[in-house]
Parts: sequence; C-alpha cells; structure tokens
Amino acid sequence: MPLNEAESFRYSTLTTQQKAEAMKSIYGLAEGPTSMTPAIPEMSFEERIKLRRLLDSMDQKEAGTMKEFDLNKPPVAPYVYSEYPFLMYDHESRTMRAARNYDERQQMLAQGWSEEAYPADPPVITLSASDRAEAQEIDKQLVKKKR
Repeated sequence: MPLNEAESFRYSTLTTQQKAEAMKSIYGLAEGPTSMTPAIPEMSFEERIKLRRLLDSMDQKEAGTMKEFDLNKPPVAPYVYSEYPFLMYDHESRTMRAARNYDERQQMLAQGWSEEAYPADPPVITLSASDRAEAQEIDKQLVKKKR
C-alpha cells in the first residue's frame, strides 16, 4: 500500500448531486453560483478600487514588519559611537577606572589620573657598580654546578 493512502477507506457523505457539482467546480465547468462556490456580492467599480487600495495598504504594512534574514548571519545592530565610559589610568598605583561622563572625567584628571595607558615597556633601571657586583654574586650562588 502506498504511503499516501489511508489505511481505512472512508465513504463520502456527499450526495450524488453534490459530487457532480464538486467535479464541475474542480474542472471549471460550473455555471453560476453553486453550493460549492462562495457567493460573491456584486461590487461597483468604485468599491473594487477602494478594496484594492485597502488591500495594498495592508500588504505594505505587513511587508514592512516581515524581513527575511540568513540564519547563518543574523542581523547585527549597527555600531553607534559612544565616548563614555572612558577609561582613565592612575600610573602610580597601576589602576584603571571608567569615567561615566564628562564631569567625572574632569574630576579624575584634576586628581592626577591620565588618559594615556600605561607604558608598554617597564622603565629601565640603572644599577650602581656596587649593586651590580652584589647581583653577580647572587647569580653565581644560584647557578648549579654541572657534574
């Protein structure tokens, strides 16, 4: 048995006259309104134009709300530039904090905060001759003897 056939056959409840009307309407041979076709009221030309305009406006409203998109690339909100929060840096304590608005940024600048990030390279420390000699002695003690 093919998949599209029902397992149990059901008999139609239509009369022979209704079956004949249905077959005629399927093939477009029905004459005049039948019980199988809906009754369409006669409309004047102006009423049909009003109906078309109404349907067009409804279609435009629905078209504006329905948007197609690719599931692999969902829509992304466009980037909007925002100056705040603005990161401020305190070089002495190596901390950073965000300024939420212009007034807070000005207060932090007055307190010694900087707009520039920490330097990428640590400052170069120069050792005196005695400090260098002491560091070399410590390095010698740290090196393991090879056997």
